[in-house]
Amino acid sequence: MIHLQESVNFKGCILIFPSVSVGNAGQLAVDLLITKMNPRKIGLIWHSAIMPMVGGDPYSSSETALTTSGELFYSEQWKMVIFQIRSPIMQEKSQDFVDRLIEWIKENSIDKIVILTGISDYMRNDSEIVGPSVKSVVSPTFAEKCEALKRLVENQTSDPQTQSVILYDASQEPKKISMHGGGISWKLFNACNVGGVAALVLMKYCSDGDNIPDAVKLCTYLNTLLNLVPFDCDWESPPSWTGMFGNPPQLGLY
Repeated sequence: MIHLQESVNFKGCILIFPSVSVGNAGQLAVDLLITKMNPRKIGLIWHSAIMPMVGGDPYSSSETALTTSGELFYSEQWKMVIFQIRSPIMQEKSQDFVDRLIEWIKENSIDKIVILTGISDYMRNDSEIVGPSVKSVVSPTFAEKCEALKRLVENQTSDPQTQSVILYDASQEPKKISMHGGGISWKLFNACNVGGVAALVLMKYCSDGDNIPDAVKLCTYLNTLLNLVPFDCDWESPPSWTGMFGNPPQLGLY
């Protein structure tokens, strides 16, 4: 499923995975991470669950390299593996994709995984409307590995309206957490729990439209947890975003 162009030791790395979801928030957030951190592309992801596509290089307007529906990037400085998924994952084949991904994570001794996703804003209940717009669902093993998350869990109140972190232990609380519109987020997170992989889901309530602010919030929240770049940094957009909304309307229409 993973076709590497070079040999890399992934032991101890953190994996960033965008779930194809409402508003494409996770994918846009990964675009911002790749543009800011400049990791090198080291491989391709192929699975029958991922709809095939091909296009120009989204991170350079001068390069002639092609991009595909699934690509793998690596930052040696941050010990980070970044997946970018650019087309939908078919539901009927998604479980096999998840199972093989978990197998690859274990085989390569990857330390933990962060799943970035958008979830449907219109599905929020009353308590969630007044709560934070970015929430995280975290396994106990991930929380133990992340000091910032441990502090958030310890300092948050018992009021579910103000909680931004949900600590989920599959062995003690076998229930499904709502991630409506989040693609395979829950399926992947649950598989990580069952398989003993430390996992975190960062989810942003959003609706389809201009989802750049949602992606920026996801990246900013991720940065507070992992301390990747200075907190006052600007998240630069890749060249491919210049055509996101097409050309402006012709003045002759008015």
